[in-house]
Amino acid sequence: MNYDLSYLLDIAHLCQTILRLTNNMTREEFFNDERTYLAVLYEITVIGEVVKRLSPGFRENHPQIQWRQIAGMRDRLVHDYDEVKLDLVWQVVINYIPELLTYITPLLPSQSD
Repeated sequence: MNYDLSYLLDIAHLCQTILRLTNNMTREEFFNDERTYLAVLYEITVIGEVVKRLSPGFRENHPQIQWRQIAGMRDRLVHDYDEVKLDLVWQVVINYIPELLTYITPLLPSQSD
């Protein structure tokens, strides 16, 4: 089994979940919706954990993706939980989650595979 492919599928699903949860939300709505922002924090944390499980070779072969920063975000959310800024999380949601999904989608098998 190709674990990297399985991990990429997990990352894609997590990104899609974040985008679905925050679809049509404003920044203020996000900040005021505790359920949503807690779910998004969890999903971002899991993305970071999955990234750490990707093989070093895979990460090296795809330098266009900021693997280290993604894993670092996970570490910040877990270890510095009391200093998490929702504004930073919102920026990740609107800027980096769609970008990550755009980068990994071509790496996924097509529906016909």
